[in-house]
Amino acid sequence: MNVDTLRILLVFGLLGLVVARNLRGFVHFVWPGAIRFSVNAAPGLEHPAVRLLGRELQELGFAPAGRVTQRRPLSRPQENTVFFDEAHGDWAVAFPVGREAWLYFLSEPRRGCFVLTADHGFPRVESGDFLTGGLPGASPPEVHAAHRRQVERMARGGTEASSRDLGAFVDAAQRFFSRGPGRANLRRQSVRGFLFASAALVWGAMTLWQLLFR
Repeated sequence: MNVDTLRILLVFGLLGLVVARNLRGFVHFVWPGAIRFSVNAAPGLEHPAVRLLGRELQELGFAPAGRVTQRRPLSRPQENTVFFDEAHGDWAVAFPVGREAWLYFLSEPRRGCFVLTADHGFPRVESGDFLTGGLPGASPPEVHAAHRRQVERMARGGTEASSRDLGAFVDAAQRFFSRGPGRANLRRQSVRGFLFASAALVWGAMTLWQLLFR
């Protein structure tokens, strides 16, 4: 095996490594709507940070509704603990991120009109059907208060009764994250992987073209 062959194998090996390490970001960027939620009825240990956050949510009037599994291609399933506020019809979702627990509130005052407020970075959208945004570093009461203000703003166009059934949350979350601003959030998180994988694929294609037609 000569030096040129070794160099070519090394180049394609490195390009393959770059693609493999960034494939998940590439897939999420190209197909951001490929997300599935399902009710998780199996017992399991709750993350300590999620458990502590749940206590704060119960002080705000939320009651535990159950657990939901969120799945995306090439990603580990994410376990979400869901809470419901009977008085206002709001959902609260807590999920582990490392040693912490992140939170977002989700409401659908009327069919197809969503409000989401998170305690972490989330795209700010203000349109007729969506009011979303994030307040990184804010406490659960602060995020909830901001969420209620946005819900009241959205509710000026009318409201509909909300079901507390966990299946209703799965349906709402599925529609929000597969077709709403949740798509933009996933793309924002995945743009780096998309760029690196795309560059490696283009470079590999150009190199192969030169080898075949030089």
